Amino acid sequence: MATITDFKEWISGVDLEDHNEVYCLFNAVKKFEEWGGFDCKERETSRGRMYFVKCSYSDDVLMLASEKARTYFLDYLEKTYAGEMGMEGWYYFKEAMAKDE
Repeated sequence: MATITDFKEWISGVDLEDHNEVYCLFNAVKKFEEWGGFDCKERETSRGRMYFVKCSYSDDVLMLASEKARTYFLDYLEKTYAGEMGMEGWYYFKEAMAKDE
């Protein structure tokens, strides 16, 4: 099991094509909870707080080395996938569109 600090590399190894996966990852990191196949644990270290993100179907663990890195990661997810709608608005829009199909 490798620990990765490059979140773009880590994201490429997990399935984020589905809006549910993006939403679960976002909430796991935001709330330090298990959401879907994602889990985020906060640890206090001698260097400060660090965050470890796991995906149930990936052997690699994403390490966010600070609160600043965690916030940047959340912003990246929101801007990349949700855009101006914000994560909540985007998720519920996608859910409504899926029901219409």
